[in-house]
Amino acid sequence: MFRFNDLFDLFTEKHPPSAGAFLVENLKIERKAIKHLYLRINPTDGQVYVTAPQKMGDHEIAQFLEQKQHWIARKRQQLQDKIQLFPIANHPLDQIRLWGDIYTIICVQAKAHSISVDRVQGRLRIAIPDIEDEQSIRSLLNRWLRNQLHQRITQRLPVFEALSHTCVKEWRIKAMKTRWGTCNFKAGRVWINAELVQLPPECLDYILLHELVHLHEPSHNARFHRLVGGFMPHWRESDALLNRYLLPR
Repeated sequence: MFRFNDLFDLFTEKHPPSAGAFLVENLKIERKAIKHLYLRINPTDGQVYVTAPQKMGDHEIAQFLEQKQHWIARKRQQLQDKIQLFPIANHPLDQIRLWGDIYTIICVQAKAHSISVDRVQGRLRIAIPDIEDEQSIRSLLNRWLRNQLHQRITQRLPVFEALSHTCVKEWRIKAMKTRWGTCNFKAGRVWINAELVQLPPECLDYILLHELVHLHEPSHNARFHRLVGGFMPHWRESDALLNRYLLPR
């Protein structure tokens, strides 16, 4: 992290950087026992992280940032164009994103034997005995959304297993913070991110095929991408669509 002492050193160096060099909003600098500078941008909040060698002077870091300022601005603009998802577990109860479409949530009172969740004319209608019981509404909605995803995986997974000449031994739905899916090729097990129920259906199709291809090739090497392209020629379009969305913070 950029410490006060670093800031003091910055202004006491014999050759300080230009005044605007460190004018990068939301910047954090950390020094480690490494040989090269590394720059990354947090996709959720646009924060710029610089990891630098311990002995590198601030003026060198400043020059590096000055060279990268247009790249940083472009990447931040790209992030602004992305869609930030709400976590399924605790999203607001006014709207919900389902298979790429946004539904307004309405709650109506119903008897215990008539509890339900239905899609009606662009709305998600939740029938529940106590419409003021937010915890019960959220619990019902979360179960319904997971069931929607489970049903679609059950339908689509066999299609892509046949297409890719694979067969998983086990698959599960799991809330994940950094990945849309994972595959343990040794165990023949696939995990699918619960948030995929919010995205267009073709994103789920792409992730299913992506993880199944890992049963043939565990790495993201040329062979992997060649196999994916053979089974799904339009995979780049689906990948681009998937990358429009940011996983919940």
